[in-house]
Order: sequence, then C-alpha cells, then structure tokens
Amino acid sequence: MDINKLKTFLTVSKSGSFKSAAEKLFLSPRAVSKQMDQIENELGVELFTRNKNSTELNATGKQFIVTAQDIVNSYNDALTRLKTVDETPKNKLEIGFSSMNQATILQTTILPFMTKNPNIEIELKEESGKRLVHLVEKNAIDFAVTPYYALDNDFDDYETVQLIKLTEGELTLGISRLNPLSDADSISLNKIKDMKLLYYSSSDSIYLRDVFYKKFSGYFEKEQISRVSSLEQRDMLVASNNGVGFYPSPLLTKEKSQNPMIKFLKIKDDVNKYYASTFLYNKNNKNPILKKLVEKLS
Repeated sequence: MDINKLKTFLTVSKSGSFKSAAEKLFLSPRAVSKQMDQIENELGVELFTRNKNSTELNATGKQFIVTAQDIVNSYNDALTRLKTVDETPKNKLEIGFSSMNQATILQTTILPFMTKNPNIEIELKEESGKRLVHLVEKNAIDFAVTPYYALDNDFDDYETVQLIKLTEGELTLGISRLNPLSDADSISLNKIKDMKLLYYSSSDSIYLRDVFYKKFSGYFEKEQISRVSSLEQRDMLVASNNGVGFYPSPLLTKEKSQNPMIKFLKIKDDVNKYYASTFLYNKNNKNPILKKLVEKLS
C-alpha cells in the first residue's frame, strides 16, 4: 500500500474532513477523496460514511487508524536507519516534542545552548509521548521533551533511556468560569465525577487516558476520559463548560494569558498530582552535540 496514501488517511482522521486535510496537504479535496477511494478499494472495505454534506470515519475506519499509524511509523523508522548507515556525523540535532506546551519548554531549554552554538541544524518531530520514548530508545531522534507523571511504568521498558527533569510541579484542574465550581480556589475531584475529562494527543492514542485513569483512580471511569486532536480544541471545550482538563502548574502563566475563560484550581485530594517536563535521551547515543547539551543540563 502506498505510504503517502496512508499519510493522507491519517491526516484526514486528525483533521475530520477531506477539505481540512486537503488544505494541510496542499491538495485538492478531490485528490484526497480519490486517494481514500483507492485505499478502500485495495482493502475491500469502506472506511468512511459519506453523506451529502459531510464525510466521516466509520467504525472500520477508526480501527484502521492504529494499523495505518503502525505502518507509517515502521516506514519512518526504517527510513531513518537507512539514512544513518555509514553516514558522517552532522552538526545536527533531531528533536521530538509531544505538544506545543512541551515545545515552549523545549525552546526555553535549548535557547542558551543554541545562542552559543548558532550553526547547529535542528530537525523537529511532534509525536505522542509514548512514541517519542520509542524513538529515543531506537536512536531515531537525539532527544525528546515530554511529560513525566511519576507512574511505576513510565519508562521501565526502556533500559537505555535517561531522564533529566526540566520543570517540576503538579497538575491543576482547569474548569470554565461559567461553572459555579470555579468560584473557589481549590476543588475535590468528587465535585466533577460526572464531567467529561479531556486530554490532548496528536495521535489516536489512549496513553494519556490510561495515565489519568491510574493517577486519579476511583474518580473517573475510562469512558469519561476523552481525547481531542488539538490543545486549542481542548481549551475551547473547557472554556465553554463542555468538559474539564488537567493543566501543569509550571505552564499556568502561559495558560492564564491564553485562556481567560478558564479558572485553574488546586486539587484538594490526596492523589498523585505530580508532573514534570523531561528531557529524554539514549545514553548510547554518540552524537557529540547531544553529549555537550546533556552536560549543560545535568
């Protein structure tokens, strides 16, 4: 199956429509639709429900997202390995981050280093936190900036992956100022047990759903914890009182300036609220630039 068609399919799944995907890919909606028709013909199943004014993924299409992402990820990993075989080391850092919030912390982290080393080339990749750990472990990227939640199995499966904590704090609860609960400065999670809990992931991943389910065991059912495809969507849903979200305390200055309709409350309960943004790297990575950066951060 054509890898580019699979990438188009994943873009459609994240964007929600052929038109939005076409705009992101600089294609016509007709070209996107044709590629999706070709994938369906090759698989012998329908992936979309086509209505007069809209097209959306059906149940089979939603299941195929995981397979398509695995194929694209495997292809990208193989391509990275081929490019690095017998390749002369470059003045370059390949960097991963899991969201725009982590990108802010990334900029703060590497700014002093880049100021002193302005000729270093940077290549960026946005992936889910779980995927970034895998890429670091495989040396497919040099390092990643992603959250750490102090759960027993955060990085246990990756023996060579090292962690440097960049910022530490705790999770706070974001709730709409339209909700009477926002009048307080702190809250018990019992007060929001019936509300939808929203989390952001750039891919169709349930990793954060499981993180929040474990951290706040007994307060939420898994069915309440829902993924959204952008931070902006999460923030607008929270602001309009269509759900709540967890926001890290180290990022609250930024969050308050961007989200005036959201009140950020401390969590009263004795639960695992710990949060850190971390710098992940492989201790066996031989990139001399990475080693210099690790020395600065350690």
